[in-house]
Amino acid sequence: MSFIYSKFQSIFSLDTYTGGVRDIVEFAICSAKECCYDNYIPANFDGLEKTLNKKVYGQHLVHIAVDALRPHWNKDFRAKKALTLSFHGWPGGGKNYVSKFIAENLFANGIKSRFVHNFIGRLHFPRDDHIEQYKHDLYNWIKGNTSNCPKQLFIFDEVDKMPAQLLNAIKPIIDYKDFVEGVDYRQTIFIFLSNTGQSLINELYINFWENGKKREDLKLKDFENLIMKGAFNEQGGFHQSDTIKSNLIDHYIPFLPMEKSHVMLCIKDEFIQRGIYEPQQDHINEIMESMDWGPKDLNLFSKTGCKRVSQKVSVTVARFYRSKKTEL
Repeated sequence: MSFIYSKFQSIFSLDTYTGGVRDIVEFAICSAKECCYDNYIPANFDGLEKTLNKKVYGQHLVHIAVDALRPHWNKDFRAKKALTLSFHGWPGGGKNYVSKFIAENLFANGIKSRFVHNFIGRLHFPRDDHIEQYKHDLYNWIKGNTSNCPKQLFIFDEVDKMPAQLLNAIKPIIDYKDFVEGVDYRQTIFIFLSNTGQSLINELYINFWENGKKREDLKLKDFENLIMKGAFNEQGGFHQSDTIKSNLIDHYIPFLPMEKSHVMLCIKDEFIQRGIYEPQQDHINEIMESMDWGPKDLNLFSKTGCKRVSQKVSVTVARFYRSKKTEL
């Protein structure tokens, strides 16, 4: 009996020792390299909400994204599927901007995190005749990374420029399944950015405006079916897609056209980023006048959102403010 006890004691001590060494080695590795731990994946949802409130203008429906993300990584409730968000609207409305803020607040290394993956339609999937290879590579990339860490963020930009039905490749991954080929995808997050449905979004918005209703009164339900039909029928990665047919996109979020008041806030923000806290109003007006407004006869919103504002402010600062900053 004493022999058995001493043998058990020695094994227990060895396990404790090797476990301790393993922890030390792991700590050393993860001090230098990003690991699948909470300190690298802080999921700062309060920070995300504050950032959206402070830096995103005119997009009150975007906060639906925070409401969807927060419970998805709730430790007390396991999600039934991967979270899928689809952002739609004209260029310059803030789709990429918001995606970047999500990455920065969910992951310590932000958009540079090895758990954040960006796919760009024209860059990564340029040829229709290579679609089968693209689908194979995409599926295996997602599978391999999720196998290493279940909390992954996959961002698909320019979905409208991707080959039709490309995203059918991820249908099993985002479906209601506990495991797919031994991998659990239920903690992954997919964000799709697309210009599909932009005309329908703008038409509905103009109709709303012409009837004297406030922008903030627009609800997600006013747009979801509209966007879904547009994405399904227009050319691009969602065209006739099984992901839409099977209702696997959780939220279609419209990015509304940017009115003059929103563009002006973007301009002021760009000045502040360059250390100009009180730009002259005539300089702001000059930038506003150089923007392309529409629709014709209404000139209600910027056709490029805030997309070209940064470049225009840079020119204005170089012309009128650089010498003043040098004198200081």
